[in-house]
Amino acid sequence: MMLQINLLPGSKKGKSSSGGFALAGAFGAIGSNIRDPWLLGAAASVVVAVATVGLLFTAQSARATEVEGRMERAVRDSTRYAKVLSARRKLTAERDSVIRQLQIIRTIDDNRYNWAHILDEVSRALPAYTWLTIMEQTTKAPLPPGVDTVAAAEPVGAAGAAAKKKAAEAAAADTINVHPPLGFRVVGQTVDIQALTMFMRQLESSPFIQKVTLAKSEIVIVDGKDVTQFELSAEFEVPPPGVVRTTPLVVPVR
Repeated sequence: MMLQINLLPGSKKGKSSSGGFALAGAFGAIGSNIRDPWLLGAAASVVVAVATVGLLFTAQSARATEVEGRMERAVRDSTRYAKVLSARRKLTAERDSVIRQLQIIRTIDDNRYNWAHILDEVSRALPAYTWLTIMEQTTKAPLPPGVDTVAAAEPVGAAGAAAKKKAAEAAAADTINVHPPLGFRVVGQTVDIQALTMFMRQLESSPFIQKVTLAKSEIVIVDGKDVTQFELSAEFEVPPPGVVRTTPLVVPVR
């Protein structure tokens, strides 16, 4: 077995030094080769582009994180507000129901004495030698309070967006008429044509009757005598305040 001992330590250092000089020379050669200004500009542009893309990516990532946080908060707020809006709609529906019930009660209370007033005024205005044979209502009787008038007016089989929109508009406009129109006709006979004129004037002067018109007048024979048969049409009128006096009903309790 043979051992080799290096008795020249400077030789290794020289080799290392020579390698270092070679590496520096390589970089120097590369630097000496890049002399074209266009190439330098292109390299600088690439560096700037990479830096810009990095900055934009960082900014967009931060913005995306912020937007996600805002979206989560908006979803939570939307859920909370949805409950509030649902409760508000429920309260509004209850309020509208109470208002409608009050209107129904008011309608029934205000119109229950209409025919009593009409009969009283007609009997009061009827002159002598004049009598009535027919007295009836001519207007269509209104639906009972609370009946769905929209469903009654909607044709069978109607569907689609247009039908739904029409139904919604009709429902929005569907309100209870506190004083529905009330028309009636009176058929009678008189032996004096002046009595008919007086009868019409007295009806027209009543605060409960309006639009009194003579629909028909003719001469008929009754029991061998010529009499004038007439037909009048009129409408009920809501009297002004103060005409009708109301008194509270007091029932003594023992």
